[in-house]
Amino acid sequence: MRNALGQRGEAIFTVLMTEFHSASGPIFKPQFLGDKWQHIDFIVELVGARSVIPYFFAQVKTTQTGYTKKLNRLKVKVSQEQVSALALYPAPTYIIGIDEIAEKGYVTSANGEHLTSLSSLSTEFPINKPNREILWQEVNDFWNRYKQTCLISQFHDPDWR
Repeated sequence: MRNALGQRGEAIFTVLMTEFHSASGPIFKPQFLGDKWQHIDFIVELVGARSVIPYFFAQVKTTQTGYTKKLNRLKVKVSQEQVSALALYPAPTYIIGIDEIAEKGYVTSANGEHLTSLSSLSTEFPINKPNREILWQEVNDFWNRYKQTCLISQFHDPDWR
């Protein structure tokens, strides 16, 4: 049952992130990384960026237990180890909370602002069109500030022309 719940949450996340924003289609391209990855569930590329292919990492947490009474936070658990590990990735990283029953999702930054465990997740940022656009811009801005340097590899093919 637990694995089925997680799989449904991952599917709901994919559906929410790939909703069309215009006739051109979705603005995100999520790719599930498989169950072998310890802290990351998805790499999500931005569609339509110009200079580089920006991306972010996402950890998806799914629940059927609803929301806290006082602050209306989604009841999902994220350990301190997971939060700390997510903050170590040198790319934008987010925790996604999925309400499996309502098929709604919420996004929260996991970029080192807080390094403690969570027993519930903010519902302030639902995955909807305005917040997808803000997320797209945030991730794109991050990668536009990144100074891309070309790797001088020891493994180059001298006959590749």
